[in-house]
Amino acid sequence: MEEIKAVFLVTGPDMDEQEIIVGRQGLRVGRGSDNNLVLNNREISRQHFRITWREDDAYLVEDLNSSNGVWFNEARIPPRVAQEVHEGDTLRAGPFLFRFVRVLYAAPIVVAPPVVPVERPSALESRPGYVPGIPYDQSTWLQYLPAIYSDSEFLGRFLLIFESIMNPIIWMIDNFDFYLSPDTAPQEWLAWMSSWFDLLLLPELPVARQREIVRQLGWLFLRRGTRMGLQRLLELYFDVTPEISETVPCHFVVRLPLSQSKIKLGAEVADRLINSQRPAFASYMLEVT
Repeated sequence: MEEIKAVFLVTGPDMDEQEIIVGRQGLRVGRGSDNNLVLNNREISRQHFRITWREDDAYLVEDLNSSNGVWFNEARIPPRVAQEVHEGDTLRAGPFLFRFVRVLYAAPIVVAPPVVPVERPSALESRPGYVPGIPYDQSTWLQYLPAIYSDSEFLGRFLLIFESIMNPIIWMIDNFDFYLSPDTAPQEWLAWMSSWFDLLLLPELPVARQREIVRQLGWLFLRRGTRMGLQRLLELYFDVTPEISETVPCHFVVRLPLSQSKIKLGAEVADRLINSQRPAFASYMLEVT
């Protein structure tokens, strides 16, 4: 089988025109260090898009739910829907432009693997607690100093002390948006974010259900004190549909089939939820079945 390779020319900020070769294994592009091509730019998502190969020797581009999207020949493509690209097509992700130049075919050449000596890890790299991604020979901060300092071995090692301290903090700041997303926020942040809307969120709930409640915080807040808002909140908590009816003015009855719920929180939790969401002038009665 002939080996196929796609050639892309990439241009963007802080980089000259660069040639990227994409084989059958494809290419994933993003800001995270686990991508094949890392683009450290605030307009690039952690996993932005990928280029894949299909068995009919076609190449496809797919947006991986990026924040700023992927533009294919000046038209934004929908996320998670692969689009076939051909020679001459252009892809744009943030400030970076990918131009599909050509496809190369070559017969595979079988050669004996070279004997490569096994390199021992450096003393620093093999130490417990070493953080991957932080250089251990000289600091990358040298690039921000005048050129006269670029060959200073002492200054490179001196700045490395501060880079190893500050880099974890910089990483957290650069990716702070993940702390505020219901899908990626740490579990202890979910209750904190729900407190912004004065909404009760118990840690006894399954984490997936907590994230779903936080995802709908805005919708619930706008409908606070309404039958629709209370019904949806009880559904999210207990995974059953309550029946809410107003028997007399300013008094309503909530019938909650807790016997059908797989989430065992009890009627006390339901009572706390209803009391926190009801209008101040209204009274209620909870009936549990």
